[in-house]
Amino acid sequence: MMKTRTTQLVTNLDWLLLLMVISSFVLMSTEAQSQTAISTNTQCEYVTLKTGHPDGILKQYCNRQIARVMGWQGASWLDRAERESEERTDQLIDILGLKPGMIVGDIGAGTGRLSMLMLDRIKPNGQMWAVDVQVEMVGRLKEIAQKYPKHQFEVKQATAFTPSLPSAVLDMAIMVDVYHELEFPREFLEALALSVKPGGSIVFVEYRAGDPKVPIKRLHTMTVAQIKKEASDVGLVFEKSVSELPWQDVVFFRKMQSVKK
Repeated sequence: MMKTRTTQLVTNLDWLLLLMVISSFVLMSTEAQSQTAISTNTQCEYVTLKTGHPDGILKQYCNRQIARVMGWQGASWLDRAERESEERTDQLIDILGLKPGMIVGDIGAGTGRLSMLMLDRIKPNGQMWAVDVQVEMVGRLKEIAQKYPKHQFEVKQATAFTPSLPSAVLDMAIMVDVYHELEFPREFLEALALSVKPGGSIVFVEYRAGDPKVPIKRLHTMTVAQIKKEASDVGLVFEKSVSELPWQDVVFFRKMQSVKK
């Protein structure tokens, strides 16, 4: 009888030890998952570089070196006659799905060429907000604005941190070959999202990275995966990407609807 009780006690101890081991593994697994989640949430961070590609600034965001801004001196390249055939800007406007009455922000509008093409699609009641960080480009945009009825073509001087737009004014914000040059991409994108209506769109148009047919310097290109990583990191919801253009990907995100309390 004593032997039976001793055997049962040993068996119970074995089970207790086994449960302790299993609990330890579960706890370690939970901690590992927690650390993974923390790592994922903080992956889009700024890093100052000691050396880097000469086409970029010595700053990295989300493991991507930020490209130097193409200065206003390169405006003629934006307005080159070949641009429509090389980049199919007409097809880009079709892909955006603009409709009359929309309020659209051209972020990094440059010379305003695309702003005017988009405005043609949203007139007569639509409104264009053309934004640029360079004073020289803003001057050009203001000259264009004078050709339109009052308030139809609005111009804003952006900063490195914000597009300086009113809150919740835009149905769609579009950045054409702009985002990769933003010095503070997280802060700028968060500020831009505030200017978009709940449920509105933010569209990235970027030269396609890794495509040998795209004659653009590497730091001025992006992959769709990189765009998705950085946009989702500030809470934007991916909708779709369109790769029909010769050189560029068009990547659509949605600003979440406000939660009703």
